[in-house]
Amino acid sequence: MKMNLKPAFCCQFPNILKGTAVFYLAIAVISSVIMISSMSISDQSTTTVSFSAYGFAAAVCLFVMGVTSIRSDLRLCLQFGVSRRTAFISELLSAACVSAVLAAAGELMTGASQLLTAGNPRYFTADLYQLLFLGAHKMTLSFGQHIQSAMVNAGIMFAFCLAGMFFSLLFWRLNRPWTVVAAISIPLLINGVPILVYKIGVDFRPFLSWLLSSPFCFVLFWLLLAGLLSVINWLLLRRANIKAAK
Repeated sequence: MKMNLKPAFCCQFPNILKGTAVFYLAIAVISSVIMISSMSISDQSTTTVSFSAYGFAAAVCLFVMGVTSIRSDLRLCLQFGVSRRTAFISELLSAACVSAVLAAAGELMTGASQLLTAGNPRYFTADLYQLLFLGAHKMTLSFGQHIQSAMVNAGIMFAFCLAGMFFSLLFWRLNRPWTVVAAISIPLLINGVPILVYKIGVDFRPFLSWLLSSPFCFVLFWLLLAGLLSVINWLLLRRANIKAAK
């Protein structure tokens, strides 16, 4: 069946992008305030100020966008005669594009911050890629390293966005009693499974060694997780009872 993705994408992509743009501006303001405040530290002080929260904060933002956008976008698409499959694939493409845009914008912010504070030993800007694969001693990144950092952040953001869609669709499909059960069980599983795995003695060191052996292995893991979540989300969506918005 032929899919016309352009109309749905042109509707869904700007909606998600607007929400993330507000987040980006807020992070830029916070980063600027921290950077300016670090300049007021006296030369005799040994205090060091750092900002390394962009990647994780952006992933949380896209998780929230995944929770909030999937239902309204699907309702709107179905009201205009767009099939579920077209609407869902368009939502995936929108999430992937927003993840790429937000990751690239983050590298611009990080690179600009590192250039502006190159002579300031009291302020340190980094992100997840830099901390995991290069070390905190690496103060600036090359162009290729910025590309790899953007890939790492984009992979995490995309997976987090699909995880948000999963929780939204899961609670959409469940009736009220099972919604209560899921709301209680999910936090217990998130906190209990790691403890249980530790008690059993499962050794995750080989997996962690592979995961951190290369940025490409790290990105591959998040893309595989995103692929798994995409399949699960489609199975939840394909027979969901979607009603028109009131």
